[in-house]
Amino acid sequence: MQSVSTNLNLQETRRHGSPDFPLEFNTDDTRDYYKNDINWHWHEEFELVYIIEGCVACHINQSVYELQPGEGIFINSSVLHRFTSEKYGIITNVIFLSAFLAAKESLIYRKYVMPLEKAEMPCIVLRKEEVWKKQMLSLLQELFSNLKTAEWNELSIRNQLSEIWLLMFLQLNSEQLAPKMVNGSAHSRKMLQAMIQYIQMHFERPITLADIAGAANISKNTALRYFQENIGISPVEYLMQYRLNNACKMLRETSEKITYIARCAGYDNVSYFNRIFKKYVGKTPSQYRAERSRE
Repeated sequence: MQSVSTNLNLQETRRHGSPDFPLEFNTDDTRDYYKNDINWHWHEEFELVYIIEGCVACHINQSVYELQPGEGIFINSSVLHRFTSEKYGIITNVIFLSAFLAAKESLIYRKYVMPLEKAEMPCIVLRKEEVWKKQMLSLLQELFSNLKTAEWNELSIRNQLSEIWLLMFLQLNSEQLAPKMVNGSAHSRKMLQAMIQYIQMHFERPITLADIAGAANISKNTALRYFQENIGISPVEYLMQYRLNNACKMLRETSEKITYIARCAGYDNVSYFNRIFKKYVGKTPSQYRAERSRE
């Protein structure tokens, strides 16, 4: 069972690509994640996503976009996002730093990259109804087809991505490129990051709502509101999901005893862990491990 590894601020910790080629291509199957949920995360890189199979819901801050096969989405830098699917979804994506397109001291970066990177607009949904978006989806397919080959030309990849970027950038108006503003929503997201930081650091031990709120120096009611406003669940529910995600990953990827896995997930009482796991996952930890090992 996979999960997205994030740091204390919900920023994804895994490096995408390499320092000398900051781009990474992935194919993800939501069935490899707990409850088809590629959990909340963000990264400095831009992300271009294309749906191959299934129906995928892309959660961007408080908004949800339903994506069908052949559709996609552009996710801006440092935007909190998540992918879920009712049944399953197979997703291809390319994640890349702005430096892949142009150095920050360059004119190209200042004219064509920075305005979008610094814009308030969190994403662009790509559907075939608009001509330029249909063209962009076609270019994405070509790029991904190239990246799937055993050997590909780095300059060709950069040129293809630059063509996609230019097509997208030239369609945006001044309103869409309006710079980010510091407002109440930004403040609540910052407090949310502080609370999730606390959860991810301390999930292996007992945590209360008061502990989580205290990590951001706010009241319990405010903590509840900020979680609900930004990701639609309570702090305690997020804590439980995070614990179960870690438990699922260990059950799939290790042969550790369930007692040990329960403790690593923050449950000292293995009987209680078994009950919680079965209630939310739909099977016991042993059943889950046996089924996943056969796949």
